[in-house]
Amino acid sequence: MKFARILLLFALYINLNDATIRFTNLKCETFNKDFLTFKECNLKVISRGIIGLNVHGNIWQLPISNMSINLSLFKKLSGYKPFLYNISVDLCKFFKNPKKYPFIELYHRVIVKESNINHTCPYNHDLIVKDLVLNENKFKYLPLPRGEYRFDLKGGVNNDWKGEVKAYVDVSSDL
Repeated sequence: MKFARILLLFALYINLNDATIRFTNLKCETFNKDFLTFKECNLKVISRGIIGLNVHGNIWQLPISNMSINLSLFKKLSGYKPFLYNISVDLCKFFKNPKKYPFIELYHRVIVKESNINHTCPYNHDLIVKDLVLNENKFKYLPLPRGEYRFDLKGGVNNDWKGEVKAYVDVSSDL
């Protein structure tokens, strides 16, 4: 009887730790090549089952003091359909008061340690995300049911969209 309980607890432990969230594809698009080009836009296998996202956006017209972003989530259901949110925000205002934009702050927490997108305007440098790996801990405040998702991040300056990054993600267990 005791052995059966230990076996059951071990099976539950394995199932809880099998929850995976990983990148499956990445696409970067430039709307204005005089303003922005992508030096790097790829996924890299870091180790078995661990995939890192790398994006390096070269900005050719610096400094930037008025930047906006649009963040949206899509779930794959006979094609990618809007799921949960589509939010636009002035990034400079967000960094002055992140608590005012809690949903954007959730996603900023996911990338902040692996990026240089972490301060208020003006931006006088390229935008870089290096070896961003997804795990369940990064989504503890935003649980996602299993499925395939696409995160779209569109960036603009002075009310003109300059580029977009689409990250495709697979969630194999409910988070």
